[in-house]
Amino acid sequence: MGAVALVLAGCTAERASSARVSAAPSVAAEAVPAAAQTTPPEEVARIVRTGIERVRSASSLHMVKTAESDNSSPTVMDLRMVAGKGSRTSVREGDFAIEEIVIGKDLFSRDGRGPWERYAVDPEHPSMSSGDVDGIPTYAQVLYEQAAHPEALTIVEPIEIDGVRCFGVQKGTLIAYFTPGDHGYLRRWTQRTPITHLTTDITELDKPIDLKPPTGL
Repeated sequence: MGAVALVLAGCTAERASSARVSAAPSVAAEAVPAAAQTTPPEEVARIVRTGIERVRSASSLHMVKTAESDNSSPTVMDLRMVAGKGSRTSVREGDFAIEEIVIGKDLFSRDGRGPWERYAVDPEHPSMSSGDVDGIPTYAQVLYEQAAHPEALTIVEPIEIDGVRCFGVQKGTLIAYFTPGDHGYLRRWTQRTPITHLTTDITELDKPIDLKPPTGL
């Protein structure tokens, strides 16, 4: 369960830290401020808002969260979520793995390649991904609110993600990248904390996701 604790702690730190972004940021290695703010503030605000709203309105999404630190193997949480229905999740760190399927109030879980076990979702102790599913309507709220003050966002050099050139903005230790065009969306969100480098990638929107219970139960 160490891997689960690390990535969940990292994701919690991501949310908490993004609410405390400082005036003197430490710039993430994969982005540096652009030489000049060539995009008008109103266009920056539009890109940020519409890109986040596109994710929030998705019927389903595929999200990969990676937590990296100097002292351990990367922890990768792979989530496939259907809004209002449930999720499929896997967490891996080195040789450790855990999988989970949530369908309504039913939770199916297994460690490694062990047998699946069935539980009832406990509201007092939510599952690995239930918070992410519930949070889709308010995803990236800190950044969304910042769009009201786009002059405080720093435009960073664009980067290519899976062959697509993505527009980037930075606020403190938080850097967000958006795919281009009228249907562009928040593609990547990175943040450094004192102990980890957190990266959230949204790789698919509105794609079919199989949420059937595992066989053999």
